[in-house]
Amino acid sequence: MLVVSVEVSDAVVAVRARTRSGVPVVCTGCGQLSGWCHSRYVRSLADVTLAGRPVRIDLSVRRLYCENMTCSKVTFAEQVPGLTVRYQRRTPPLQRLVEDVGVVLAGRGGSRMLRILNIRLSRVAVGP
Repeated sequence: MLVVSVEVSDAVVAVRARTRSGVPVVCTGCGQLSGWCHSRYVRSLADVTLAGRPVRIDLSVRRLYCENMTCSKVTFAEQVPGLTVRYQRRTPPLQRLVEDVGVVLAGRGGSRMLRILNIRLSRVAVGP
């Protein structure tokens, strides 16, 4: 992963990054390596706060074709280990923090604690 830029403001720390081109990735359907790029798109991920500021990561990832003709997936999106999880808009460390606060404090207490930690969630935010 290459960090393109980091912008710090009073409201948020915004990190722009991209994955490396030409590096083969394992298909999520069949497990075969593929380097055949279909397109790129930007994923926005929330991360744990930094110096009290929310962190937003705008990560440009590749969508790749699966080279296995018998695979049910025609295309798949690459994942960055430790940073992205399929369908998640939070990094794994932030997801663990939200789950831990939810288990320990539950309901409104957990919501207030996350607000104090400057972590914004919607009213309908749920775990994985």
